Amino acid sequence: MACHTSFLKAVLIILNVLLSLIGVTLIALSVYELNSSTPGTFEHIAIVVQIFVGTFVVLTSFLGCFAAAKISLGLVWSYVICLLILLCLQIYIIAAAHSTDYVERSKRDFLAIWADPKANEERISLIEQKYSCCGQLGGHDYILMGRGIPTNCYKGFRRHEDYLFPEGCLQAVQAHATDNVAIGLIIKWLLLLVEFAALGAATHLGITVRNKLRRERF
Repeated sequence: MACHTSFLKAVLIILNVLLSLIGVTLIALSVYELNSSTPGTFEHIAIVVQIFVGTFVVLTSFLGCFAAAKISLGLVWSYVICLLILLCLQIYIIAAAHSTDYVERSKRDFLAIWADPKANEERISLIEQKYSCCGQLGGHDYILMGRGIPTNCYKGFRRHEDYLFPEGCLQAVQAHATDNVAIGLIIKWLLLLVEFAALGAATHLGITVRNKLRRERF
């Protein structure tokens, strides 16, 4: 019985270390994206939700490690409840991710910004430098508007034809959204699988400890 409990304890600690690493990775990627996202857009809101989920995952993993180390029945069941909440949240997020066209939303958000380039000049500048792109479809967009191509459209802000970004920002934003969706889904599914494994180990540990305490009473 002692060996079985020790094995479950070790498995639970390992799973929670893995959970915390995934949570920290999710937070780091989200913070990186948050700094360059436009406030109020769907992308910005989704990133904030990801940061919240990542933080909850890390805090829950700490609780799991502490519960396994102490082999406390109360802490183990508290951890199980937190995991159930996380799993419900994860399932909802994954379902929403599969039913939402993030590429189309990113396209609409960019076109809304590009509709008024003068008012959104700073945002467009950030997008052009972040994605190494120029204008909506290319540098000629500025020429058609009767404006010169801004230095944001050049690598290192060096106004030279050889350094001009050839790709339009609409295409670049959509490509970035496609990559983000793929990476995000991989992390979300991995997190879900680890959470299920941790839930199984924690539930088994809780039942084992409860049965042991019952035997000790009688």
